[in-house]
Amino acid sequence: MMGVSDKRLTDINEDSLQYTEADWEEESYDLFVMRANPQPCPKCGRTGFYGPRAMDPGRKYRACRLCGFWQFVGHDPLRFNPTAHDCEDWPQCARAPYIWWVHPDEKRYTCPYCRQQLVIESQNVFVKSVLIVAPIDDPDHPWLKVPQNRSYPYYQRFWEHWAVTKGRVIL
Repeated sequence: MMGVSDKRLTDINEDSLQYTEADWEEESYDLFVMRANPQPCPKCGRTGFYGPRAMDPGRKYRACRLCGFWQFVGHDPLRFNPTAHDCEDWPQCARAPYIWWVHPDEKRYTCPYCRQQLVIESQNVFVKSVLIVAPIDDPDHPWLKVPQNRSYPYYQRFWEHWAVTKGRVIL
């Protein structure tokens, strides 16, 4: 599989493995209320891609959109799989296709832009896979050129140049 490692992440600091609701609340408050500088990912150490996030009510997690580190509150960290579709509506971000990260157990998903059903990884040569190499695993990926250890205002200005990230502090 291209750029995908084991589902579980085990080579990170033991203290980083626990992630509680209180941790999520603190990270969210610091970043979005206090406008503290973005913290580095506990897996890859990069800034500008990692931070607390929320989905449906009650689904709180932290994630890095550079290496695929993903951890829901109260669960072990996972490495999500990077995907990109080549439909005409798929956005670009920081000089590369936007990456849609999917749970390691997912086999397919619906493109959020064209609504086509996509196969994440295919053994069939007639079915195109949308699985790609994670930016952290590709030394030539443009996202590795994103300046590091910058301030909240810097990242807010940096990410506003692309429609898919406008208004964000972290990708």
